[in-house]
Amino acid sequence: MLKPQKKKITKKALKEDKFVEAALNAKTYLEENSKQVMIVVGVVLALIILIILYRNHQQTRDLKAATLLGLAQVEYQNMNYAKARQFLNQLLEDYDGTDAADQGYFVLANLNYQQGKYEEAEAAFKKFIDSYDGSKILKASGLAGYAACLEHRGAHQEAAEYYLKAQKTAPDFVEAANYLYLAGRNFLKAGQKDKAKKAFETVIKKYEKSNRANDAKAQLIIMAEEK
Repeated sequence: MLKPQKKKITKKALKEDKFVEAALNAKTYLEENSKQVMIVVGVVLALIILIILYRNHQQTRDLKAATLLGLAQVEYQNMNYAKARQFLNQLLEDYDGTDAADQGYFVLANLNYQQGKYEEAEAAFKKFIDSYDGSKILKASGLAGYAACLEHRGAHQEAAEYYLKAQKTAPDFVEAANYLYLAGRNFLKAGQKDKAKKAFETVIKKYEKSNRANDAKAQLIIMAEEK
């Protein structure tokens, strides 16, 4: 009499059994907890919708801010300063924190400086250099603008340091030699002759073809004669 053979259970069959078991367990869980599951799904969908709405809102906000900045720059270039200030004020009040607003502080600072409002210019330049993290050339210009405000009120040591920062931020910028030369001049006025000498020597060495190279040489000659 033949003995019944045991059916060999393969790995594939085991996997299929586990899958079936998991599917049945999931079905049972969903049936028993359908309300809770629907709540979770609803929350996730709501979050997704909120993220999409926020991104769309942010894009619209950035576009409006950029438009105001463009209008302000056009009016500034055309020397319609009152109109430029109006656009800038609206930009900074309604869209502070956007990239356009950061750049708006730079335009406002230049406008204030040009109109002799040095305290307001200094505050706007400081706001710009603290918040802006884009173009190195624009950042260097902002640092130099802030330095000019400090120089105007006689803070020569601090002005020199910021002119130096401006030069180091964008060393290949066309104004870099001028920034370094002005750093030297302000170090000299602050009584920091060694730092002034180093700045002038660097102008001559690094920017020998610039107009400021001859000015730096002249300053070194004057310093040597005063010893």
